[in-house]
Amino acid sequence: AAVRIMRLLDAAGSPGVGRPGHAGAAEAGDAHLSAHGLAVGWPGGPVVARGIDLEVSPGRSIAIVGASGIGKTTLLVTLAGLLAPVAGRVTLGGRELWGEERSWASRHVVLTAEDAHVFQTSVLENLRVARGDVTALEAAELLDRAELGAWLAGLPEGLDTVLGSDATTISGGERRRLLLARALASRAPLLLLDEPGEHLDAATADRLVADLLHTAHTAADPRGVVVITHRLAALRAADEVILLAAAPGDPLGACTVVARGTHADLLARVPEYRWAAAQESS
Repeated sequence: AAVRIMRLLDAAGSPGVGRPGHAGAAEAGDAHLSAHGLAVGWPGGPVVARGIDLEVSPGRSIAIVGASGIGKTTLLVTLAGLLAPVAGRVTLGGRELWGEERSWASRHVVLTAEDAHVFQTSVLENLRVARGDVTALEAAELLDRAELGAWLAGLPEGLDTVLGSDATTISGGERRRLLLARALASRAPLLLLDEPGEHLDAATADRLVADLLHTAHTAADPRGVVVITHRLAALRAADEVILLAAAPGDPLGACTVVARGTHADLLARVPEYRWAAAQESS
């Protein structure tokens, strides 16, 4: 690890490192993530989801919904290339993602993993983990977008406030949104976001999720976005909604895609989706 850190420090002063249009930036042609016939599960455990197909690239947003505990997070980790597929393929720019060099993969796709590390340093430096040239103004804007504006305003030293080791001085919701702000700070063109609205009130969570889905269509910097969420109200902003549920007749209870389409389409033709949406407004 020390050798790798020294190489990064040596490279930090090199012209063009980590800047758009240079070797440190993601190549546009590689920013296409595909899953075909994908089955996922943790090593030594059962298959938790199977038969998953999806395509995402900058300019497209996908929401994945379904009951808690059916494998949505496992699917997202596999799509990020951090877990080997049990079956099927995940490709990035036409290359098999599992087994690729991590530095190449992370330039193209970033995951807001719940167990990602929060470092015992300032709030600003925690965001600079994703991109070393994040300015104080950018950091404040990113935190505000992640619904942490009021939290930042209440910190004793603002962006210079030092966080406890692995976020022991902040709540679970604040930690999750700090990691979201870090993901947004990166230049990766593909964002995989796991329950970004967790621990927020319903209205704030819906506003945050809708904003993240709209990120795919930002004219200046479009991203490809895949969001896992348990709330449906904000999903009219998604290009596609994928509904996961237990596969009929599967002896192990693995989930699969039972419906997909726009939010309006699923409301019109999928009774269980319409019922779940109605519960949010009742």
